[in-house]
Amino acid sequence: MSKIDTIIAAMPRMQRSEVEAQWNKLGAGEAPRLPDPLLRRLTAQMMQERRYGDVPAVIRRELVRLAEAAPDAAEKSRPPVTPIRLSEGTRLIREWNGRTIEVLVGDDVFEWEGRTYKSLSCIAREITGAHWSGPRFFGMRPRRG
Repeated sequence: MSKIDTIIAAMPRMQRSEVEAQWNKLGAGEAPRLPDPLLRRLTAQMMQERRYGDVPAVIRRELVRLAEAAPDAAEKSRPPVTPIRLSEGTRLIREWNGRTIEVLVGDDVFEWEGRTYKSLSCIAREITGAHWSGPRFFGMRPRRG
């Protein structure tokens, strides 16, 4: 095991002052104010880069390319969300603080206690006094796939 490997292996047991001393030996200036685990990792990375060299540019470019493509690939791999569709005439029933809440679904409106609302969220806010997602309040969840 090389000297650097020995120092890196000992880092989890080192005091912060010892890690900062290792940072200073690298000539990187004053150690940044970071959480101890992150400072340990950065110090170990800098030590390895000094000993073994930085990641080659071709690999860095490939990592950037993969990182930029990753969100698109992740979105495509998720099953699509099927929106919840409520038919006119559907009754939504929910118990809230001992009250039974019944909402009638109309054509682009919702009726509750003789009044019409544009959204279920407006009704949920009226009932609870707090901001709620109306579909969530009434226990509706979108289905995947």
